[in-house]
Amino acid sequence: GGGGGGGGSSDDSSHHQLQRRSPSPHQHQHPHPQDGRGGSTNVLASTKEVTKAGVEVIKRMLANLTYIEMSVVKATSAVDGPPKRKHTKRLIEESWKNPHAAPAEAMVALSRCPLLNSPVTTLKVLATVHELMQAGSPAVLPASCHWLEHFELVECNWGPEQMGGDFGLSKVCGPIIVRFAALLAAKARFHAAHRAFENNYSFNAAADAAAAKAEAAAEEA
Repeated sequence: GGGGGGGGSSDDSSHHQLQRRSPSPHQHQHPHPQDGRGGSTNVLASTKEVTKAGVEVIKRMLANLTYIEMSVVKATSAVDGPPKRKHTKRLIEESWKNPHAAPAEAMVALSRCPLLNSPVTTLKVLATVHELMQAGSPAVLPASCHWLEHFELVECNWGPEQMGGDFGLSKVCGPIIVRFAALLAAKARFHAAHRAFENNYSFNAAADAAAAKAEAAAEEA
């Protein structure tokens, strides 16, 4: 996460440069008064969206990160709280758009996070991995199998008798981290051994009960 903070002044100057660029007279035409459809408001909103997207690209270029890597950095920041949904959603969407490369790239980027230093970051990394395993494309599951060593490393580091779990916030988060990592490791092993169970598989109790009831009614008839 350090790369993003060092380029703050460059980001600000780039942002101001984008704002100072005035459109050509041919591009900035006001709607007729009788139009009444808020054309100028739509133009302003569209300009803001383009400017925001441009700043996002510039930030990634300055940090020398790919789209997926930047999303991982933002999702796993050291700020207290769960990973922001918009960042994990990007990773999930990319896993479906490019299932051959995106899941592996995301898991490699997550493995580079400081898993042994910050309990907050570690929890956010595990939460991001879990969300990818649940809602990402089926290609995420084989990629998660390569993360078994990381799960085991997290378990060992944040255990009660290890350095990571003996002080401060770690005393509270350590047991949660250990159990979370063990859960995800078991999930990865299960899917590796039972390929028929995809990550979107779930038991629908209501549907099963309705089906059983329909079968019983059919037999009675």
